[in-house]
Amino acid sequence: MALVNVPRTNRGTGESLARGVPNPRIQLPAVASPTVLLFLGALLVWAGATWLVLANAAPLWVTIPAHTVVSFTMFTVLHESAHHSAGRFTVVNEVLGRLSMVFVAVYGSFPMLRFIHLEHHRNTNEDSRTDPDAWTSQGSWWSLPFRWLTIDAWYVRFYNARVTSRPPAEQLETFAVLLTALAGFGGLIATGWGWELLVIYLIPQRIGLALLAWWFDWLPHHGLGATRRQNRFGLARVRVGLEWLMTPLMLYQNYHLVHHLHPALPFYRYLRAWNTNREAYLAHNVPITTAWGRDLSAEEYRQWRRLTGSLTDTAEKPAEPSSQDFFPLTVSEVRQLSADTVAVSFAVPDELRETFAGKPGQHVTIQAVIEGLTVQRTYAICPGEGLRVAIKHVGGGVFSTYANTSLRAGATLEVQPPSGGFVLGSPARRAPRYVAVAAGIGIAPVLPVIADALSTQDNCRVTLLYVNRSGSSTLFADELTALARRFEGRLHVVHYRTDERDPDLHTTRPMRRLDPIGEALAISHERYQRGQLDGTRFRALLQGRLHPAKVDDWFLCAPPRLVEMIRGTLADNEVPAEAVHIESFRA
Repeated sequence: MALVNVPRTNRGTGESLARGVPNPRIQLPAVASPTVLLFLGALLVWAGATWLVLANAAPLWVTIPAHTVVSFTMFTVLHESAHHSAGRFTVVNEVLGRLSMVFVAVYGSFPMLRFIHLEHHRNTNEDSRTDPDAWTSQGSWWSLPFRWLTIDAWYVRFYNARVTSRPPAEQLETFAVLLTALAGFGGLIATGWGWELLVIYLIPQRIGLALLAWWFDWLPHHGLGATRRQNRFGLARVRVGLEWLMTPLMLYQNYHLVHHLHPALPFYRYLRAWNTNREAYLAHNVPITTAWGRDLSAEEYRQWRRLTGSLTDTAEKPAEPSSQDFFPLTVSEVRQLSADTVAVSFAVPDELRETFAGKPGQHVTIQAVIEGLTVQRTYAICPGEGLRVAIKHVGGGVFSTYANTSLRAGATLEVQPPSGGFVLGSPARRAPRYVAVAAGIGIAPVLPVIADALSTQDNCRVTLLYVNRSGSSTLFADELTALARRFEGRLHVVHYRTDERDPDLHTTRPMRRLDPIGEALAISHERYQRGQLDGTRFRALLQGRLHPAKVDDWFLCAPPRLVEMIRGTLADNEVPAEAVHIESFRA
């Protein structure tokens, strides 16, 4: 019942496949048990080693390494929390992040460290003014250990240059943590506990930071010129060999490239993601180094693993049409959907039903001769019975004008079989969560995907953010209402109306005047929102009910400016590109 002018390929899927980034389809649990157990184990080691020091029951060559191990392992807990990988619940990540920060650098705040680390992900392998971790690889070889030992000092300098642009709450917490730590250090020294402070915390922490800078930053990144903007597959290494030792010792960071490709993936799933999708990674000649420092090409790695001929490409592929030929189809109905949009239905002969049996979310290309000119346009297939598309009239548009003014039932048009990759994939977990964003006729490919998810995945939940000028221009309002009633509690639709005169904005209960963030967070109480879905509103949604860690896939079909805002915001929040599916939109 809908048709939208879109290119023949799904841009979001196409870009993902062009980069070869496979979706690992690994579920993030509500609470990542290995991360919690790592925290508890490190805490137990710290308590035991501290008791040994205070009781003078073991030499320092035993206790200092034990405390160093605590700093190292606690950083992994901190790192997971910074990426919201300690579990789907935000509170788990916030609490674990702050608790583990005490053992890594008690004088720094968790929000500060999270910001600095995410800047590293946004600007990987740039200069140290934009990538803070580049500090560990610059300078002469003899200066590198000193850089690793002072990585936290560089972080402070990096943060101070940006502190005025950070949120006030983050500034306040950072300042309060620093003052508390300095006061604590001063109090311990003044009361005669300075030696214990030195051997229990300061020395092990310094060694731990140097190890972290060496293993987490220098080993995976040094000597690689590729940046995130240039080549996501070339910005970090995979280190193979002696993995029975290296993998647990480095807490899976020997597969650091997997982390950069899938930053929301829990650390204990890096190896699984690599083994599942390695041929897709190898197709991009990712940097691979042995434990002894020898670089391997993709083919050398295959031979080294004795995998030649046994690997298959696991990257998801868009559905291929059964034929590239056009087939003559008779128009069975042309029905007015709105003042400027018609639904065109086709009669598909029995012998072509299998050929035209597309998947929800796909599109067809239609060809017609109009005033002597051969015109081709691509439109999304509408939900409902049979083959239907919706065509919105565009000023000066040859085909859209013809369809809205002259096309009648009985006419014959040339149509290609369905194609496109804007379709629902296999769910990553038993109760997946999807978010769709559509504007105007962009609902055409989105609605079938939503209906397919709700009908085939019993426990899934869907949130649709739907932008229109007014109720009168909203397509498929009745279908959406019926869908929401049928799947009550599992489909949540939020309408954004840009025309302040829209009656829907005034027939519901009076709306309080809220700031944009307040309006965005009030979607569970108000069915209709005034104005556009802008960056402020969308970022507020990500902080609440639509937190990226709670969403498996995003489906977008809206004007380019809105899509780019959403895609950029999701990228800033470490949402993998392969989880964002985009169907191009042309008004």
